[in-house]
Amino acid sequence: MSVKIKNVSTSRVVLYAPTVRLNRMLDPGRTIPLSDEEYEELTYDSGFMALLNGHYLKLEGVAEEKQVALVGTIYEASAIDKMLKSGDVTAFARFIPNATTAEKESAVTLAVENKITNAGIVALIKKYCDVDVIQAIAAKHDAEEK
Repeated sequence: MSVKIKNVSTSRVVLYAPTVRLNRMLDPGRTIPLSDEEYEELTYDSGFMALLNGHYLKLEGVAEEKQVALVGTIYEASAIDKMLKSGDVTAFARFIPNATTAEKESAVTLAVENKITNAGIVALIKKYCDVDVIQAIAAKHDAEEK
């Protein structure tokens, strides 16, 4: 079995399982292989399961009988970024109401980084993430000037 784990969020994730000597830091977009022993150990860790169910991490190459959670559709940061940059309000409106915390954090981070001012997208982020993107962009701009 060749299990890989990918950080699909915009946040840095740390995996720590001392019994199998696993201590890895995953930057956004990074993929690492896991041994069978490491994967097995992580499946018993509640923190790992929270990261998996929260859509911070995505497993690849896990046999059906070894899967530990049904996590639904995972939106990687790159897919969210594409929605925001293309201004696809319809796709974003389908995605954001059911987004996990990690996906909402990614949407906010990417909207601010890319200076997204599309009224429909900004309104959806305000409604579902409780963040005023326009205000956050202005604050970031002010901070960069100083």
